[in-house]
Amino acid sequence: METKLPRNIGHKRRILFVLPSLMPGGAERVMITLMNDLDSTQFEPELAIVYPGGTLRDLINTDIPVWDLNHKGHILFSAMKLLHLIRMQKIDIVISTMAPMNFTVLLLKPLLGKTKIIVREAITPSYLFQTHPRLAPLVRRFYRWLYPLADRIISPSNQIMQEFSQDLKMDMKRHAWLPNPVNLEKIRALSPTTRTQPGLWFVSGGRLHPQKGYDRLIPALKDFNPGMPWTLTILGEGPERANLEALIVDNGLGQKIFLAGHVQTPWSYYAAADTFLLPSRWEGLPNVVLESLACGTPVIAMKEAGGIEDIAKLAPQSVTTVPDINAMITAMAQVAPAPTQDFRQSLLPAAFNRHDVHKRFTEIILSS
Repeated sequence: METKLPRNIGHKRRILFVLPSLMPGGAERVMITLMNDLDSTQFEPELAIVYPGGTLRDLINTDIPVWDLNHKGHILFSAMKLLHLIRMQKIDIVISTMAPMNFTVLLLKPLLGKTKIIVREAITPSYLFQTHPRLAPLVRRFYRWLYPLADRIISPSNQIMQEFSQDLKMDMKRHAWLPNPVNLEKIRALSPTTRTQPGLWFVSGGRLHPQKGYDRLIPALKDFNPGMPWTLTILGEGPERANLEALIVDNGLGQKIFLAGHVQTPWSYYAAADTFLLPSRWEGLPNVVLESLACGTPVIAMKEAGGIEDIAKLAPQSVTTVPDINAMITAMAQVAPAPTQDFRQSLLPAAFNRHDVHKRFTEIILSS
């Protein structure tokens, strides 16, 4: 751990953001954006990373201290290192995201004195229950026991808040809705990627993981024939790469579907594509959809993908939600090619504008 930093004189609130790692992910990007945008006349943000590694460090403002805890075991056992850092830096407010990280921070609440804790839920709780059925009873207890200890709980979608209220039977007085911020200026500062193939170009992006649903999209495209050439580029890395590569080969789609790997600035791909696809099984509030809309590119998404309905209600002409993968293929066949050398007009609803979200986030912090 680094040497203790001198505390500035004044009444700024010292805020510690906590992330499991800097691996590429929507929750990590949201937290970094919220942290970078804090008013330096009111707040002193710092960042703690539990696990080493990750490629998002370059997104962090250079004047924000980053603490690497270099933890090796389960995230829950990083609590003592985190407690030491909070006390050493005399942190006023801790802000974390993702349930395992939130549980870890909230376990420290009785030891933190006047330090406030704000937790952000990144995905629908039902995702954890369905993907870890054996641990689901324990996870439910953690939610019910620990989340009431938080000073504020922020959620990016109404579906997440509904699950807290209806499924987990939580008192919602301390809950607040905070949409994900989108940095329009940064996204639209690049030029769209040059299209090298004729016909339709679809793009998708996200970690190569069963959550994202690529394993069901690829086989469904085996006989896809929209009456013209087509290609699909999937941006991202993850544990499912080998399986997805095999599916592409087994379904004879080697000249149609391409796994492009992790791209630090994927927006140039989104901007050039005709449509963005979201075949996810679960989401919180999908950043990739918001960023695609910011590029002016419409979206076809699975209706079950968490907060997608929040976005679709605000952008009904730009986001098509479908009930199953076959309906997604049908919707894809209705897309027309729209090659462009520049960004199309933004389709992003105003609610996700970075500056408006920042104002709401500041209000939540000050009222905690």
